[in-house]
Amino acid sequence: MDADLAVRAVCRALVLPPGGSLLLGCAGLALLGRAPRAGRALIAAGLGTLLLLSVPLVGDVLNRLAERYPPLDLGQPPSADVIVVLAGGVRRNAAGEEHTVVQGETLERLAYAARLARLTGLPLLLSGGSVEPGEAEARIMQRTLRADFALNARWLETRSRTTRENARETAALLAPLGLRHVLLVTSASHMPRALGEFSATGLDVVPAPVAGTGEITHGLLAWLPSVSGLSRSHEALYELAGELVARLDGGR
Repeated sequence: MDADLAVRAVCRALVLPPGGSLLLGCAGLALLGRAPRAGRALIAAGLGTLLLLSVPLVGDVLNRLAERYPPLDLGQPPSADVIVVLAGGVRRNAAGEEHTVVQGETLERLAYAARLARLTGLPLLLSGGSVEPGEAEARIMQRTLRADFALNARWLETRSRTTRENARETAALLAPLGLRHVLLVTSASHMPRALGEFSATGLDVVPAPVAGTGEITHGLLAWLPSVSGLSRSHEALYELAGELVARLDGGR
């Protein structure tokens, strides 16, 4: 991982849950001796935000804020030149690259893209390089697409490591082919940020979001803190913060 990506990873760990909440609590502990009132307030803030963000109902509401594009109408799929599928992470295996598998989010995207490809007859482009040393995620996605869905992507974009690079490298690959109308497949919470980056390259993009929150959790389970609730909050805050950063740095 290069320096820029490392800095981003550290910032995410320090700001997003659970890191941000734990940092507040640690700061409070450090202040207890010199400023007890401020120290207790920071500890309470750290524990309170950690508890709040672990509540499934909160995670669902935050994801609703991040998910702003409705599912594609499969009864009337729009015309396009290509289906672009963004990588969402892989789990590398110590036994070798051939045993490395796509993570759940990437598998969801591939399954939906395979359905779209069969429905529309459009070719597939898989986009994703490698953040850590090892095989590009797009190549691992291609193996999964062949083995589990009996399909082959026509193009692999293997250089990108961020959403912005996904967009720029994909646009550069498609430009010489005269292709600019794309169906963009990624997770529902990631779609607003991804759509902005791809549109900024001049591509004509139709969002095809995967999954989504669906019905907000109700009943007792909606209020019981859980790891899955914290994970959903983390995912939503990551996407909302990423979109804000993209706007502030002039990317679109």
